[in-house]
Amino acid sequence: MERLWFSITDEFGLWSQISFEFEARLPLRNLIWKGGITQTAQFVSQLNAHVVVNEPVPEDATSLLHIYLVALNDSESDTRKAEVRARAKAWSIRQKSPWLIVLVTNSEPPTQGPKFLNMRTTLLDRLRSDIGRKDSDHVVHLQHKQVESWNALFLAIRDQTVQGLEARTSVLGDEIRRMDANRMLPGWNYCKFFVTKERLADLYAALELWDAALAQYDELEAVYEQLPQAQSAWFTEFGASDDFTDLLNVHKKPYRQQLARNTITQFDFCVYLCGQQLRLLVEMKRYAEVVQRAQRLIDGLGAKMHNVSPMFRAAWTYSTCMNVVEICEGVQLAQDDATVRVLAVAKAEFLASARRQLDVLGTMCGRLPAGYLKRSNTRELTQDSESKASEPNLEPISNPVLAEALASDARFDQVYVRTCEQATQYYLDSGRKRFAQVMQGDIAQLHICRERWANAIRVLRPLIPETGDLNVMDVHLAEQQAVCERRLGHTTTCLLLVQRLISSARFLDSSAQSSYANMLEELAHEVPVSQYSTVLFRVGDIAVDYDSTSIAVNIHVQSDVPAALDVQRVEAVLVAGDNDAQQLEIVIDAHNVTLEPGSTRVALTTDSVSCAGRFEVQSVHIFVGNVEFRIPVSNANYRRFVRLNAHPAAPIIELRACANSLVVNIQPLVPIDSMRLWVHDAQSQSVFDDQCMVPEGYRVEDGALVVEAVESSASVEIGLARNPASGSITVYAEYTVDGDLRMLLDTDDIEFAMPVVLTARKLSTHTLLVRAQCSALAPVRVLELCVCDVSIEPVARFLQYGESATTVCEAEGDKAAISVRFTMLMDAVRMCVYELVAKAASALKLDAHTRYVQRVVLAHVRRTIDAQATVCESRLVCEPVPTLMCGRDVSRLLSALLVVGAHINLDSGPVHTHHTTLSVQSLPIVRVTVSASQLCTVYEETPFVVRVQALCGKRLRVSLVSSQCMVAGAATQQVTIAQDAESMGSCELRFGLVPLVVGFVPVPEIICHEGGLDDQCEWTRVPTQVTSSPSLCVVQNKSVPVVCSVSVVR
Repeated sequence: MERLWFSITDEFGLWSQISFEFEARLPLRNLIWKGGITQTAQFVSQLNAHVVVNEPVPEDATSLLHIYLVALNDSESDTRKAEVRARAKAWSIRQKSPWLIVLVTNSEPPTQGPKFLNMRTTLLDRLRSDIGRKDSDHVVHLQHKQVESWNALFLAIRDQTVQGLEARTSVLGDEIRRMDANRMLPGWNYCKFFVTKERLADLYAALELWDAALAQYDELEAVYEQLPQAQSAWFTEFGASDDFTDLLNVHKKPYRQQLARNTITQFDFCVYLCGQQLRLLVEMKRYAEVVQRAQRLIDGLGAKMHNVSPMFRAAWTYSTCMNVVEICEGVQLAQDDATVRVLAVAKAEFLASARRQLDVLGTMCGRLPAGYLKRSNTRELTQDSESKASEPNLEPISNPVLAEALASDARFDQVYVRTCEQATQYYLDSGRKRFAQVMQGDIAQLHICRERWANAIRVLRPLIPETGDLNVMDVHLAEQQAVCERRLGHTTTCLLLVQRLISSARFLDSSAQSSYANMLEELAHEVPVSQYSTVLFRVGDIAVDYDSTSIAVNIHVQSDVPAALDVQRVEAVLVAGDNDAQQLEIVIDAHNVTLEPGSTRVALTTDSVSCAGRFEVQSVHIFVGNVEFRIPVSNANYRRFVRLNAHPAAPIIELRACANSLVVNIQPLVPIDSMRLWVHDAQSQSVFDDQCMVPEGYRVEDGALVVEAVESSASVEIGLARNPASGSITVYAEYTVDGDLRMLLDTDDIEFAMPVVLTARKLSTHTLLVRAQCSALAPVRVLELCVCDVSIEPVARFLQYGESATTVCEAEGDKAAISVRFTMLMDAVRMCVYELVAKAASALKLDAHTRYVQRVVLAHVRRTIDAQATVCESRLVCEPVPTLMCGRDVSRLLSALLVVGAHINLDSGPVHTHHTTLSVQSLPIVRVTVSASQLCTVYEETPFVVRVQALCGKRLRVSLVSSQCMVAGAATQQVTIAQDAESMGSCELRFGLVPLVVGFVPVPEIICHEGGLDDQCEWTRVPTQVTSSPSLCVVQNKSVPVVCSVSVVR
């Protein structure tokens, strides 16, 4: 930028008196001038100018105004005055640029007195007259101690400066137009035209009219580009000789002097012109255009370097890119400015270009291995040892940083890594994460070439996503990391990377796919024993082979490994998926399987486990070397089930609960060497313990029943020391066949509780009341009740839950030996269902599914049977059997059983016998005396309160209320009821209270005694009626039905 000066001539030593005040009023502000080609008024906010006193103005500077300081006073002689005026006039004549003569006086002007005024006027007027009337405004008077005088002086300086600038602009404009008009004439010189036009641009820049100044350089560039054929005549040569670029330093070389002498090279000219444009753009804060023009310079000038060595071109490009980055880094912007992102992108791109030049320079100078640029095949790069290139004869490089970097590998790596890291940061700031990944990958590539494996891993690990699919860039980075992990012996991490690479095989060529497939198998044998979830394998169709001689499931495994893979074992984990096999798990497997690329059918079998039921395929495990690849099959949203039959050769084990005993029926299909049998009740407690009574030849060890050498059907009745919990039981057996250990898992529903409860109460000395009550959910039929070896007639009907058969017999003593023989409805139902399913399976030739369907149908009947209707109609009455998701064959079999209408033989089930000896207790007696005036109640070992209510027809209703549920107001209610019976006279009633269980609550059943002595009493059984309407006591405890009513006739 051209500097502006105020040139002051001080021949009288006045500058020291006025210098402070003069410089304090600089720079000039708020100028308005009509300059330039358009002659439009322009506002100049500030004009910076320097002051030079009694010295010539520098050659590269422009003098705004020449000022001549004059000192005159009235005391000096006329000769002296004339001499001073002559010297001032002579000085004004010599000036070509605007000038100003300043008359400086020390004394302040008097406020009055004509003499002083005449003197003052006379000296200033004479000086102006000597200069000339037309230039009289070029002479001003300064009384340096007065502010008004200073204001007047600088007003004159402003006017003269503006006039001078306008005149200078006009002259330069005329000269430029003249030279531009002759541009097509022979001999026209672009360099002279450039110098002239640049003077105008400098003038605009000095006035801070940056747009106007930039327009001049843009026009010069346009002229240069329009006449490419004449460029060789304007410049001596291309002359690329300096690779160290500093675009904003336009004084690095004497560019202007070379332009004026027409000796500048084309290379220097392009750098200088771009530098001037960038300097103005920086002043204008148009940073986006700065980077655009800098890139245009690099591209345009680089395209012209045909005869320049590649090393110089790379060095100059590197220096220029780094210089542009340095310019951008010096910019201070607010964080929310949109230009911040633009500059971040530009700096990242320039740094990436500089990095590419380092690739070229490093390869040419032997600082990079020869295979570094072969990024497409990193595996071959690290497998072969590479020798470094010998040091070539390097061209001199003027950039000190670059020269130092090319002198050693360590320094080169520092510069290379720093450049890439800077580019990475700017790419991240601009939101270009993929480009940042490329830069980081280049750093890792350099570390790999230097065999710095750990450094490469530290760079690569954050770049590769831990989950999800890999894209083409991720695959490239994963390849690099896999090489480093393998070299460092991190086999586990390398195996995970190889799996992900194989799953992204679409981005790899065939040789790479084959290489990673072989590496997978090698690593599987090298890593420690471990388990991985993998995406390399998927499970397709799953089908059960019911025709197999063992439990067999065919699974189609989809392999993404691009080569055949030898697998030691494939296993599937099946977990029970319904109530028939609750919480049971089996494992089926296949050994020595070869998984081909694509789909492979694998037959999984087992002879050692037998468990019929519907199972969920939880997972499939593939064992390769020391690695177990786990493939999830079912999840919370998608579950896959298979139905398995029992093993065809597995023994059939049936359990039947009797009185305080469990009957185990074992039916072997093949000879069994030995067996250990565990049975767990509904609360997962072992049924067998050391206190169980077992027949000879059997024993109980560690909760298991030990059975030796079973060749034919065997039935074992085991006496139980405790009453197990009823419900779903689990049967687990371990048995050996021909020396092979096998297992059996099964479940069943067993009622361990005694279905018939016996009670005995003494009515009198020789009279005994015996009751057989049904305590099972399913009805039972009492066939025979024997008391003290005396048989009593059987009950003709089935007893429902809570019902009882009661009889009175003669017996003596406090003990009574009672036995009961009975049958259960569910035994008959079981036999009917088994027969029905067997016939349907045989008709459909689906005998292999018989045992499974029998269990499914029986469980359904148990849940939905109408026991009372079944007993009344002698046929199964239940809901239709649903078609389960158990395969096509089983669906056909269940479809045949949708309507269960088979007639059943109610007495076809096994007969159960229960023997017991009971302690006989006296029957509690309640006596109630009713009179006209009071109610008397006598309690004899009973917690009940009796209520008596008079009815019409001389009938009484007697109510017994549990005393535990009495509330306030009950006694008052009894009195009121007794008053209703006033006209009935008095009587005595006696009742026997027999314990009865309704639900889980004991309530009394009442037996009425009418007349006679105790030894000759007659007892009449009256059915118990439980009130259904809410009563006072029921409201207090809703869960206990405590009100029992009975009608008595006098």
